[in-house]
Amino acid sequence: MSSLSFSDILNKASVFKNKNVLSPHYYPPEMLYRDHELRTLMELIAPAFKGVKPNNLFIYGNSGCGKTAAVKLVLQKIKAEENTRVFTTYMNCRVYDSRYKVIQKLVGDFIIELPRTGHSMATIYEKLLDWIEDDDQGKNLIVVLDEIDAVKDLDDLVYTLTRTNDDLKKGSISVIGISNRIDFKKKLDARSKSSLCEKELVFHSYNASQLSGILEDRIKASFNDGAILHGALNLASAIAASENGDVRYALSLLLWAGELADSKKLKVVTEKEVEDARKKADEDKSFELVSGLPQHQQLVLYALCLSDSEAYSKLVEENGDKYYFSGHVYEKYKSICRKTKVEPRSSRWYREYLHDLESLGLITTIESGKGVRGHATLICPGFDPNKIRVIIEKRILGD
Repeated sequence: MSSLSFSDILNKASVFKNKNVLSPHYYPPEMLYRDHELRTLMELIAPAFKGVKPNNLFIYGNSGCGKTAAVKLVLQKIKAEENTRVFTTYMNCRVYDSRYKVIQKLVGDFIIELPRTGHSMATIYEKLLDWIEDDDQGKNLIVVLDEIDAVKDLDDLVYTLTRTNDDLKKGSISVIGISNRIDFKKKLDARSKSSLCEKELVFHSYNASQLSGILEDRIKASFNDGAILHGALNLASAIAASENGDVRYALSLLLWAGELADSKKLKVVTEKEVEDARKKADEDKSFELVSGLPQHQQLVLYALCLSDSEAYSKLVEENGDKYYFSGHVYEKYKSICRKTKVEPRSSRWYREYLHDLESLGLITTIESGKGVRGHATLICPGFDPNKIRVIIEKRILGD
């Protein structure tokens, strides 16, 4: 081991040319199959270059359909114009998840001399207005809020940002909100909705043919020539198309397949490596979903995972799947809330959480059949409960 060097590792034979091109954090300089969406975005923003406030915009679509990549590409085009009137900022609301954090970041991005902490909401709000108005014509600020539905006080944030324009004598703020959930506006009250005046843009999922074209384009930059069989590419495209057309999922399949090929010292990636990678990618995707869940949904899932270790709570085992009483899981959830000093939500909210978890594929629910007294909902974990339990313990419980 002492004679091993980094050069030995770096010089090992590999099917890869540049792995970074397959990363979910890589944004291509051009996008395939999104001309209409890019044009719509640019036409909506264009008035800002003439000092006219653009409409607010909400963008919807499933994960991996190019929403964030398209917006970031347009933001790059705005910066390339070197216009002193239009300013942009992007933030992921999984990190900036409150009105204060969002406004604080806006001020921190553009008003360097102001310390980032220790100021009231009113102070940083006034500082933002002063900065926008601090030139002859005023500045036009475009705020991109990715995963906007993750903001805890979304009503307050939307109302503050949209009504800011009433307090400005010159310049403007426009909001581009990005969400996987087309129904997230139902969370807003009437006051916030009436202040939006927004347009909407839906990104439809990629089909198998489009995914194949995108993968083929990425393969040229990420793999050595001839390192992937055409059948392997088609299989990755078909698998991703069946999973809501998620291009990030398709790219993960290729990345894992290539790494499997490297581990087996193969020179070519075949359908076998893609199929094996599918199992790994599915597991990683589920863990990513779990990590991004709101607190109470994680606690409900954690309660279900703990039920898996309690033999008496198992109701039925069918084809290897274990089902549990919904009522038992709810009681377990409330017990966990009490132990972690979190106020448990009502049974109505609990049913909403189950619906959301099922829509993400993290659980399966069925109604009880013969042999069960009364009417009951049964719940089955979608993935290995022990692995999910460990994730939640680290994220929520801090173990």
